[in-house]
Amino acid sequence: MLAGLVEASTKALGGSRFSLLNVLPATVVVTTVTVLVRAGAYSPGGPVRFERVLPEGERDAVALALFGLAALLCGILVRPFETALVQLLEGYWASPSPLAPLSRAAQERHRRRRDDAKILAATPVSQPAPAGGATLRDMAHEDRRSSRARRRRARAESVRDAYPDDGRLLDENLKRGTTETDLMPTLLGNVLKRGERLAGDRYGLDMMVVFPRVYPYISERLHTALARQFELITSTASLSISFALLSLATTPLVARLDVWSAVPFAAAAVSVLAYRGAVAASHGHGRLLATVFDVHRFDLATAMHYDPGETAQEQHELNVNITEFLRPGSTLPLREEPGLGGRAFKHPEVPPAGSPTTDGN
Repeated sequence: MLAGLVEASTKALGGSRFSLLNVLPATVVVTTVTVLVRAGAYSPGGPVRFERVLPEGERDAVALALFGLAALLCGILVRPFETALVQLLEGYWASPSPLAPLSRAAQERHRRRRDDAKILAATPVSQPAPAGGATLRDMAHEDRRSSRARRRRARAESVRDAYPDDGRLLDENLKRGTTETDLMPTLLGNVLKRGERLAGDRYGLDMMVVFPRVYPYISERLHTALARQFELITSTASLSISFALLSLATTPLVARLDVWSAVPFAAAAVSVLAYRGAVAASHGHGRLLATVFDVHRFDLATAMHYDPGETAQEQHELNVNITEFLRPGSTLPLREEPGLGGRAFKHPEVPPAGSPTTDGN
């Protein structure tokens, strides 16, 4: 019976995706601040005595148990907002978000960083060899210079590959009189946006539009890998925000001017480390999304009863039409004869009645 209750509780909290890591971020903040308050760390110049945290009697023991339950409950209540936390770190700061005024400046900063990396990555590494009669020292100096140039170029390529290439989209929007861009205000948002764009754009598919239709056809192994990668991103993003809040909450400890003054800086360092972990996980998430469309792009056309086509050009044109038809607010008509984009339907063959496929023999 107890096993059944545990299984039912786990399903209610999110099934197999629920783990201690889901409730850890919020629990850490609540627990750490409470412990520091009870220990007297917030009293400037006063001693920090952790024996005050431990229960001294039955009443304190009950209070400690209730606090543990409240901290766990707080972590559980925050869990449904994990996606919103990831979007916050991605840079979706549209009004009425208090960060909205910073969005444009942050985008411009990342644009300059990306463009500088593009220029540096395109700079040739090789230089003319030293003229005849060059000494061994000259050759060693040239080798060191070339090595440094190759490292700079590799770093520039790494920075460039973290951003979406929004040149085509920006040109199209400028013709419409808008300046909408794919660039996001944060590095995490740009890495995820690049993965989303690269996954479907090369096939003429907008991932954000068609992914819900492709999702049912994803293989089990790929689905599991995607779920784990997304769980890793949400967990590290939650940890980053939680430790950032902990750093703010413990800022008054700086006034103590002792070892406890390092707590907010340590929390800030952990927050940055968790954010970098989320960025690293996002690179892997982008590769998995690309794999989904590499493997299952034909399933979308088949599910909509269209022939994917014999050539890459035919497939790309059909995918563009499917994307435009499925895009929210689209007014693209679906003509019965011929079908979408002038392409005729190709319905699956139905076995005749009495065949082994239909009668189960």
